[in-house]
Amino acid sequence: MRKYLIVAIAALTAMAFTTVALAQTPAATMKVSIKPKKAGTKKKPKNSSIELNIENADPKRTLDKLTITAPKTFKLSAKGLTKCDAQALEAQGPDACPKASKVGGGEARALSGVNTATPTPLTFEVTAFVTGSNKLGFYLAGQEVPINLVSPGTIKGRKLTIQVPAAAQQLPPGNYNGLVSIHTTLKGKKGKHYLASTIGCKKKKHPFSTVLTFGDNPVSDPGSVTVKASSKCS
Repeated sequence: MRKYLIVAIAALTAMAFTTVALAQTPAATMKVSIKPKKAGTKKKPKNSSIELNIENADPKRTLDKLTITAPKTFKLSAKGLTKCDAQALEAQGPDACPKASKVGGGEARALSGVNTATPTPLTFEVTAFVTGSNKLGFYLAGQEVPINLVSPGTIKGRKLTIQVPAAAQQLPPGNYNGLVSIHTTLKGKKGKHYLASTIGCKKKKHPFSTVLTFGDNPVSDPGSVTVKASSKCS
């Protein structure tokens, strides 16, 4: 009897540890890097770059929207920067844009057909352009498939919201794509106008928060995940 009791306790303990491990597994992770490390001030903002790396732990989920919130020690604005016509960008691609309107780039990786038996890699090369005083256009160039799309981005205060176009969520319609990772770097300047600038440094770090909003698909429910990360500053 004692032997069976010990075995049962051991089994329950193992299950408890497994449950804790599963509960502690993050749904997504993010790393952020702000350069230069030395921050500016409100009177003398410092032109800066933002580098974001986001990894999604559940690639069956289809990304609908991305909302990035910068700290109070940071300023986001496309006002005064060279602009590209949004319609021209969508119709003709980056060649239609002034070189100075380009403010970054990166890569978005996904799995195509997460609702099928054999999902395949889907990669978008991303190039960012200023398209308005508070607007960005993220040009997505498909690598495995010949498709080009634009994800519109809107700056409001310290938030940058990026909408994923329907064709990037389902390609073709009914074939759902799941997010794997996002890598992007943003930086822009024209005279004294900066896309991203630091105006202070609090507790030696710039804390960022990003909300990943997922849509509904046949293998995953809609919902959102919030990830946080900080970059050191002085």
